[in-house]
Amino acid sequence: MNKNILWLIVVLVSLSFGFASCAEDTQVEDPYANWQARNEHYLDSIVDVARANADGRWYCVQNWKIWNDGMAGTGGIVFDDNFDMTDSVYVHFRSEPVAAGSAPLYTDSITTYYRGSLINGEQFDSNYQGDWDDVQTPQIYTPRGFLVSGLITGWQTALMAFHDGSYPGMKPGDNVDIYIPYQLGYGASGYLDIRGYSVLSFHMKLVSVTHPEGPDDRSLMSEIE
Repeated sequence: MNKNILWLIVVLVSLSFGFASCAEDTQVEDPYANWQARNEHYLDSIVDVARANADGRWYCVQNWKIWNDGMAGTGGIVFDDNFDMTDSVYVHFRSEPVAAGSAPLYTDSITTYYRGSLINGEQFDSNYQGDWDDVQTPQIYTPRGFLVSGLITGWQTALMAFHDGSYPGMKPGDNVDIYIPYQLGYGASGYLDIRGYSVLSFHMKLVSVTHPEGPDDRSLMSEIE
């Protein structure tokens, strides 16, 4: 065999090994690797921050479906040996909670600005663009309306107030960050592009609460001035 041809074959084989090695070195890491464990660890860190409550604006709010007036503590939570962090949502008010107006009831409807994201920073839903600034509102879309009864349990829990006053709920104008365990979100099976076991993080600014007409004369709308 011609020496030049033999040399060319050796060079090509060497290059092929080199390309294969580079391909292995540049493999993209799976953003969902160890997803359940990472989400559980993230929720642990949120619970620690919420319990410390350094600025006084954190609330650990127990799932409204199992909460009862006999419980005491911030947002109806008792941090004892029976505390289960997956039974609660964690709400941080970006400023002092709004005093005027009323939080929604289960039968009410709301309009809101919101953005949802996962622990890896991936945004799965939003109705505004840019970073929210309390001084100057970013470019935004029209607030989206929802029936409270049609929302995931985590959102319902963050919106509604406790009768004993331990959690004020959200009123029009409140600007919050909400952290929802997967048990109160989309569960172990997930929803559409949202993987199972996902802790859901929402920024939410409530715009209005509409009460249905009825004999209790609650056919009123509370809205940001």
